[in-house]
Amino acid sequence: MAERPVQRGAIRLLAMQRIEAVAVPNGAHLAGDKLARIKQMAALRKDGLRPGFPDLILFGRQQLQIGFMEVKREIGNDLSDNQEDWRDMLIGWGFPWAMIRQPEEALDAVREWGWI
Repeated sequence: MAERPVQRGAIRLLAMQRIEAVAVPNGAHLAGDKLARIKQMAALRKDGLRPGFPDLILFGRQQLQIGFMEVKREIGNDLSDNQEDWRDMLIGWGFPWAMIRQPEEALDAVREWGWI
């Protein structure tokens, strides 16, 4: 399964548990030739884009329940160095973090976090 259907399925399953998931479009496909994409990426970085930031920000049912999920396709595609850095920082700051490869793993993660 590709990353997009995993993410969409996870968002749908989380919503059924009244957990809001907000997507961070760090992996968006940019239009145009190489120079146009370089310029777009530079502008996005100035606007706050941070390579490696997790794909989803989750808001639980209770006050101050905030967590992060990195979505990967089912096979291959390990974490980049930037993604590992964000994982370590977020966990170090006390936020729950998970990597998922199947939509159902999103529910497993929030269960582990004690959200459901």
